[in-house]
Amino acid sequence: MDGPAMIDALQRYSFRGLTWALYIFLLAPLVCIVIVSFNNEAVQSFPPTAWSFRWYAAALGNSGFVNSMLVSAILAAVATMVATPIAVMGAVGLWKSRLRGKAALEALFVTPIIVPGLVTGVSLLVALAAIDVRQAPVRLLIGHSLIVLPYVMRTTIASLSQIDDSLQEAAETLGATSREAFFHIILPLIRPGVVAGMLFGFILSFDDVNVSLFLVDTRTTTLPISIMAYLQYSFDPSVAAISSMLIGLIFGLTIVLERWFGLKRLFTGQ
Repeated sequence: MDGPAMIDALQRYSFRGLTWALYIFLLAPLVCIVIVSFNNEAVQSFPPTAWSFRWYAAALGNSGFVNSMLVSAILAAVATMVATPIAVMGAVGLWKSRLRGKAALEALFVTPIIVPGLVTGVSLLVALAAIDVRQAPVRLLIGHSLIVLPYVMRTTIASLSQIDDSLQEAAETLGATSREAFFHIILPLIRPGVVAGMLFGFILSFDDVNVSLFLVDTRTTTLPISIMAYLQYSFDPSVAAISSMLIGLIFGLTIVLERWFGLKRLFTGQ
């Protein structure tokens, strides 16, 4: 093997090695928490000395976890339903727009992705307090709708960018109204992107800590916040069990998202 070929092979194997090292670095904590969840002892230890499902039963028997899980699931679903029509209308408006500031408007709508969650949470707390919104469910719905909206808009814009805008004009020329052309032609074409954004937004809403931390109260709290509060006083494997169930849920939804739309296209639009 000559010099250039040897260097090329070395670079290729080094890249593969670094890639696998990155995968292990990212996945090792998740694998550890799943293994710990099967520990039979009263404290979290790795590796477990005895195996049991007792902490899964304990987690599902904890009313705080169960109630907050229901709150998180309902909140994520309702926030997704509220944010999706707004995001789709905004994306279609930008797609049809011929304004010079179109790119700036698109960047503005996806700002919540860029701004740190703590900043968003504090800002929402101050703004909602200023208009005297005290009900935690209302505050959480507003905050989580803001979390979901940019993701649905981003995937919808990515789908619209692959559509020839003359399709709607052709339909209208043939007698269809703008409404009919959108619902019968444009919407079916962008549906995978919209659904992908909804799934991704649901996952992030369900798993959110930074925004929810400032908007919950003692009677209405989400599962991630409930887990954080539990860890202040207890460190038993029931937390690992509930975390493992969350990992399984999010992993399943992510697989659906990848197969439906593709995570690469979600951010690049390609």
